[in-house]
Amino acid sequence: MISKTDSSGAALSAKTLERGRKSIAGGDSSTMRVLPYHIPLVADRGEGCRLWDVDGNEYIDLNMAYGPLLLGHRPKQVIEAVYRQISEQGSQLGFPTEVTIRVAEKLKQLFPSIELLRFANSGTEACASAIRLARTYTGRKKLIMFEGHYHGWSEAVFTKYHAPLDMLPECGYGPAIPGTTGMTDALDDVITCQWNDLDALERCLAEHGDEAAAVIMEPISGNAGLLMPRDGYLQTVREMIHDKGGLLIFDEVITGMRVSPGGAQEHYMVSPDITVVSKAMGGGYPVGSFGASAEIMSCITNGPLFHGGVFSGNAVVMSAAEAVLDTVLADKENIYAHLHAIADQLAGGIADIYNRLNIPAQVYHLGPLLAGLITKEEVEGLYNYRDVRRHCDFDRYIQFQHHMQRSGVYFHPNEFEPMFLSTAHTSADIDEVLERWEDGARQCLVR
Repeated sequence: MISKTDSSGAALSAKTLERGRKSIAGGDSSTMRVLPYHIPLVADRGEGCRLWDVDGNEYIDLNMAYGPLLLGHRPKQVIEAVYRQISEQGSQLGFPTEVTIRVAEKLKQLFPSIELLRFANSGTEACASAIRLARTYTGRKKLIMFEGHYHGWSEAVFTKYHAPLDMLPECGYGPAIPGTTGMTDALDDVITCQWNDLDALERCLAEHGDEAAAVIMEPISGNAGLLMPRDGYLQTVREMIHDKGGLLIFDEVITGMRVSPGGAQEHYMVSPDITVVSKAMGGGYPVGSFGASAEIMSCITNGPLFHGGVFSGNAVVMSAAEAVLDTVLADKENIYAHLHAIADQLAGGIADIYNRLNIPAQVYHLGPLLAGLITKEEVEGLYNYRDVRRHCDFDRYIQFQHHMQRSGVYFHPNEFEPMFLSTAHTSADIDEVLERWEDGARQCLVR
């Protein structure tokens, strides 16, 4: 996947990253932002659905900071709420605050499966705590995860979620593969299974179900090319793990408040036992949350499970989250009608371009989550990580992304990463994207 990149038009970004590498390992604090095949891009500012880099290049942003910017860059209501909190009350008070309570109350309105919740600083933290909660409540250790699903980089769950196909077991499930060096044996109690495959899960549960504390999944596989669950899959998984006495955890870090106000569980009408929500609720500020029934959460309120964090429920972050929640709760129907309309326009336009130009591809979307997956040949569909790994053309996607970035449209060059839209995107913005998309497809993808 690694290719030499031409950094023309990004000279100052390249120079700035070179400077950064003298102080920050790799030049940035997230590897995903400085991959070897990424054209250098050091951001300067964002506004609405647009982003500018230090070279002065302007982009229509289809990444939205990897998903948190549901309302776009620098939404006025979030800025005003944060300013008010900092200037009038304080950023970090070290005690319970009413704003934290209000945010919890409002989040519960969107996610009825949650009776009690706790806040954290990221999706990684929230997922790690959700797993501890499931293990404490059930008294079991084993955890079942899915290939291609990412639940953060904590010791409990960081598997090689984009493993080469020859490392994956033929039977459809097997021991988790550590995602990095330096890990302990924490993954010894984790089994990874092929997603969207009930037969594989049935075999896995037959062997490990009596020891399984929980099944954890992204209800839409957002880290493997944005794959949708098969009809009835989520409900059946819930029934299967409940039959074995375990819990179902939905990691809605990506889908929460995106595919619908109440996330994938609202859209598919499936209630998990434990829910993790993060990105979109923070409006660009670092936040995570996990919640469940009062009975399950009693493990924290009355029992042996510890959860803490100096910055958990930070007042500034909570003020931003409240502004996002207030916006969504006040105008849910119009907000999500707009998000779905522009997503339909973009996804439909991309699919039309690929069809007219005979470019093998699969276009998936649900609300403002999209993926335009370029494949090596025509395929009927992509249903799990192995399908994406086997059929998608990662090198051509990178080349296409480079062209689009130079054309002023940004999305991530890794084909596994989905695209995100916001309320700030307009139909006119989408028309502009599609015009450049067709030009890029003709130049880079037509064989």
